[in-house]
Amino acid sequence: MPCYPPEGSRLADWIERNVTFPSSMVDRIVPATTDRDRADAAALTGLHDAGLVVAEPFRQWVIEDSFAGRRPAWELAGAQLTADVAPFELMKLRILNGSHSTLAYLGALRGHRTIADAIGDPVLADIATALIRDDMIPTIPPPEGVDLVEYGDRVLERYTNAELRHTTVQIAMDGSQKLPQRLVGPALDAINAGRRPHAVTVGVAGWMSFVALGRDRAGTELPLNDPLADRLAQVRGVTDAGRVVDDLLTIESIFGHELPEIGWWRAELTDDVRDLLAGRTPAVTRATA
Repeated sequence: MPCYPPEGSRLADWIERNVTFPSSMVDRIVPATTDRDRADAAALTGLHDAGLVVAEPFRQWVIEDSFAGRRPAWELAGAQLTADVAPFELMKLRILNGSHSTLAYLGALRGHRTIADAIGDPVLADIATALIRDDMIPTIPPPEGVDLVEYGDRVLERYTNAELRHTTVQIAMDGSQKLPQRLVGPALDAINAGRRPHAVTVGVAGWMSFVALGRDRAGTELPLNDPLADRLAQVRGVTDAGRVVDDLLTIESIFGHELPEIGWWRAELTDDVRDLLAGRTPAVTRATA
C-alpha cells in the first residue's frame, strides 16, 4: 500500500520518516557528442539521434544500499550496492578526475587535442602515473574489495582509447570548480601526512599556466571557459610566474587559506609555473618503484 502524507502534517517531517535518498556514483568517461558521432550512429542504425551520448566501454555504478522500501535489482545489471559510497567517490575524484584534469591542462599546453594524445606523450604519462601512485593513492582509504593500484592502472589504460576523442579543452573547462576536489584537497592531505605531492603540484601549475598563457606551444588559443573567467582573466597574458601564482592563490574559493601559506609548496609551484610559461614541462621523479 502506498504511504501518503497525512492531511495537515508537515511535508518535511513525513519525508524524514518515510523517504530515503541513497547516494550513488557513476564512473564512465563521456566526451561531448560531435556531428561525426551522430553521423556514425546514423550509419550504423539508420536512425538520427539528436540526443546521442557516446561513452567508453568501462562503466561503474555504485549505489548506497539504503532504501525505505523495495528497490529494483540493479545489481543484476552490474551495479555495486554498498553501505558507503563516499570511499568510491573519493577514489574516482582523486585518481580519475585528478589525473584527467592534470593531463588536460598539461596536454593542452603541449598541443595535444585529446586525452589519448596526451597519455601517449611519455612525459605526461610519467606525470600521470606518479600523480596516481605517489600522490593520490596514499590519501585514499581503499573502498572495500578495491585494489587502488589496479584501479589506477586501469584508469591510465582507459585514457589510451583513441576512439573516445575526449578533448583536453573540454576537460579543462570550469577549472575553478574542479580544482578544490581534484588537486587542491589531495595536495593538502598529502602535505599534512608528511608527503610532498610533486605531481599534483605540477597539475596545479598546469591549470595556472593554462589560464595565464591562453595558448599552446604552436600559438593556438586555449579557451577560458570558467564561471570565474572574469577574475581569472586578470592574469591572462602575464608571463611572470611569481605574479601569476601570487594572484591566483588569493582566490579563496579554490585554494582556501592553509595551502597558500605553506612556503616550500608555494616556491615549488612557482618554479613549475615558470617552467610551463617558458614552454618546459617540469620533470617528476617517481617516489616509489
